[in-house]
Amino acid sequence: MRRPEAKKKTAAKKAPPKAARASATSRGQGRGKSKLRQLSKTELYRRATEQDIAGRSKMSRDELIDALARAGHRRNKSAA
Repeated sequence: MRRPEAKKKTAAKKAPPKAARASATSRGQGRGKSKLRQLSKTELYRRATEQDIAGRSKMSRDELIDALARAGHRRNKSAA
């Protein structure tokens, strides 16, 4: 028979769900990211080069998507 303490320890080890996805969607970045997700890593890298994103050569595809979305969000904010 299991002890209740063992169950609590297992539950405590689980990581909480990432709230970043929900907050990004609520800020309007979700649409931009979905468009970026359709692009190849080569195309994402080319766009990162155009926007002069630092560290792009070592970024994964998902990191490039995040960086481009942030850069696009900053660019749109500064234009307003």
